[in-house]
Amino acid sequence: MESRLDIRIKQYEDAVSNFGESLSIDLKGLSEKIVDSIKSGRAQKFEVCVELLWKTLKSYLWEINGIDSKSPKQVVKDAYNQEMFSVQDYEFIIGMLDDRNKLSHIYDKEQFEQIYLRIMTAFPILIKVLEFLKQEIKPSL
Repeated sequence: MESRLDIRIKQYEDAVSNFGESLSIDLKGLSEKIVDSIKSGRAQKFEVCVELLWKTLKSYLWEINGIDSKSPKQVVKDAYNQEMFSVQDYEFIIGMLDDRNKLSHIYDKEQFEQIYLRIMTAFPILIKVLEFLKQEIKPSL
C-alpha cells in the first residue's frame, strides 16, 4: 500500500510535469487573447505546484523526520532546517508561496505580469525539490 508521502510525490510530479508542458508552448505569433489565456493557465498550474510542493514537504517531514509543521511557510522553514535545500532555494520557495497567495487576490494586470515573470523562473526549483524527494524515498516508489 502506498504511503501518503508516495501519493503526494506522485501528485506533485504530475503537477510539475503539467506545468513544464505549459511552459513549452511558444507564445510568438499568437493573439493577445490566446496569450492571456495561456498565461492565466500557467499561473493556475503554478499555484497547484506550489500547493503540492509544501504539502508534499509536509508529508515528508512528518513521515521521515516526525516533524509536524502547521503552515506552508513553517513547512518550508523546517525543510530548510533539515538541509533539504540551500538558503537561496529557501528564499525562492518562500517567494513562491507569497506569489501563490497574491495570485488569488490580484485584479491588477501590471502586478500579475510582475508575478508571471517570476513564475517563469520557478520550474527549476520545482524540479530540484522533486528530484530530492524522489531520491530520498527511492526504495518505496
